[in-house]
Order: sequence, then structure tokens, then C-alpha cells
Amino acid sequence: MKQRLTILVAVLCVALSSCRVQRDVPTRYHTLTQRATTTLMLDEHKYTMSCTMQVWRNELVVISLQPMLGIEMARIEATRDSVWVFDKMNRRYAVLGYHDAACKIQPLPSYKMIQDFVTEPVTPKKSAKVSKTFTAGEHRLQVDCTFSSREYDTLKKPNRQDTRKYKRVSLHTILPI
Repeated sequence: MKQRLTILVAVLCVALSSCRVQRDVPTRYHTLTQRATTTLMLDEHKYTMSCTMQVWRNELVVISLQPMLGIEMARIEATRDSVWVFDKMNRRYAVLGYHDAACKIQPLPSYKMIQDFVTEPVTPKKSAKVSKTFTAGEHRLQVDCTFSSREYDTLKKPNRQDTRKYKRVSLHTILPI
């Protein structure tokens, strides 16, 4: 009797914990917001910063880069047809189409690739890590993200950056690669 009760309690604990995991990770969600620590390795130079990522599924991905003290210094907005890169310190921005001939980044980015990279760690763990390597001409860029917090379906409508305060420049002006 005692052995059956122990087995029943063990099975019940496993069943309850698996139900909890299913509630923490929705298979269908419209919005996602999360915090991450990002490490960029450009050739032999290493940059570590905090960032906030917001996703409106199949519509917009916003990545806010905050190298120090939570101050947004750069912002990346990926839409279904282009990527907008904002240099907030120098008040300038660049727009890059996914099939732009001037883009030397390999593999060529797409909206689906960016959205999948940001939403890839679907585990409810406290932290999850993803990594991606790119080449840009002769430069090598490795992006490592360690995600810490995640909230589903808490965002309202997308908040796009107002371009009236910024000067439009080429991407090579902002990122000299």
C-alpha cells in the first residue's frame, strides 16, 4: 500500500509539473517581450550589452540595445520587408531591404530568421542561450544572446520609432563593415 501511494504521488507530481510547463510556454501568442544580455564578437573585439526585445508575431521585431545604465543607444526594427537601424546617439538611421544588393551579410537576413532567432528559446527556464554567426565582407560577427525574462501577450500596438528627428544615411555610415 505504501509503495502504491509513493508511486501515485510521484506520477501526480510529474503530471502537475508537465501541465505547468505547458501553461508557461504558449504555443500561440501574438506578442512577446523579453530581456537579454547580448555579446557581439566582431572579429576579435567583444561587446557585451543589455537589450530588450519585443515581437509582434509576423509583423514587427524591435530590439533595443542598452550598453550601459539602461540608456537606449541603438534600436533595430525588423519589418516583413526591411530592417531599420537607428543610431540614437548621433540621431541617424538607415533602412536595409532584405534583398538589397549592397548587403554583404551572409547568410542574408530575412524577417523569419530574425523572428525565429529572437523567439527560439521556447523553454520556460530562467535563462536560455542562442547563438548565430554571420560574415560581412571579410568581417566575422558572432551574436550570443542569453535571455532572462519573458512575457507573452502583454504588449499593445507596435511603437515604431519616429524618423522625423533623425537623418537618413546609408547603412555603411552607421556600421562601417
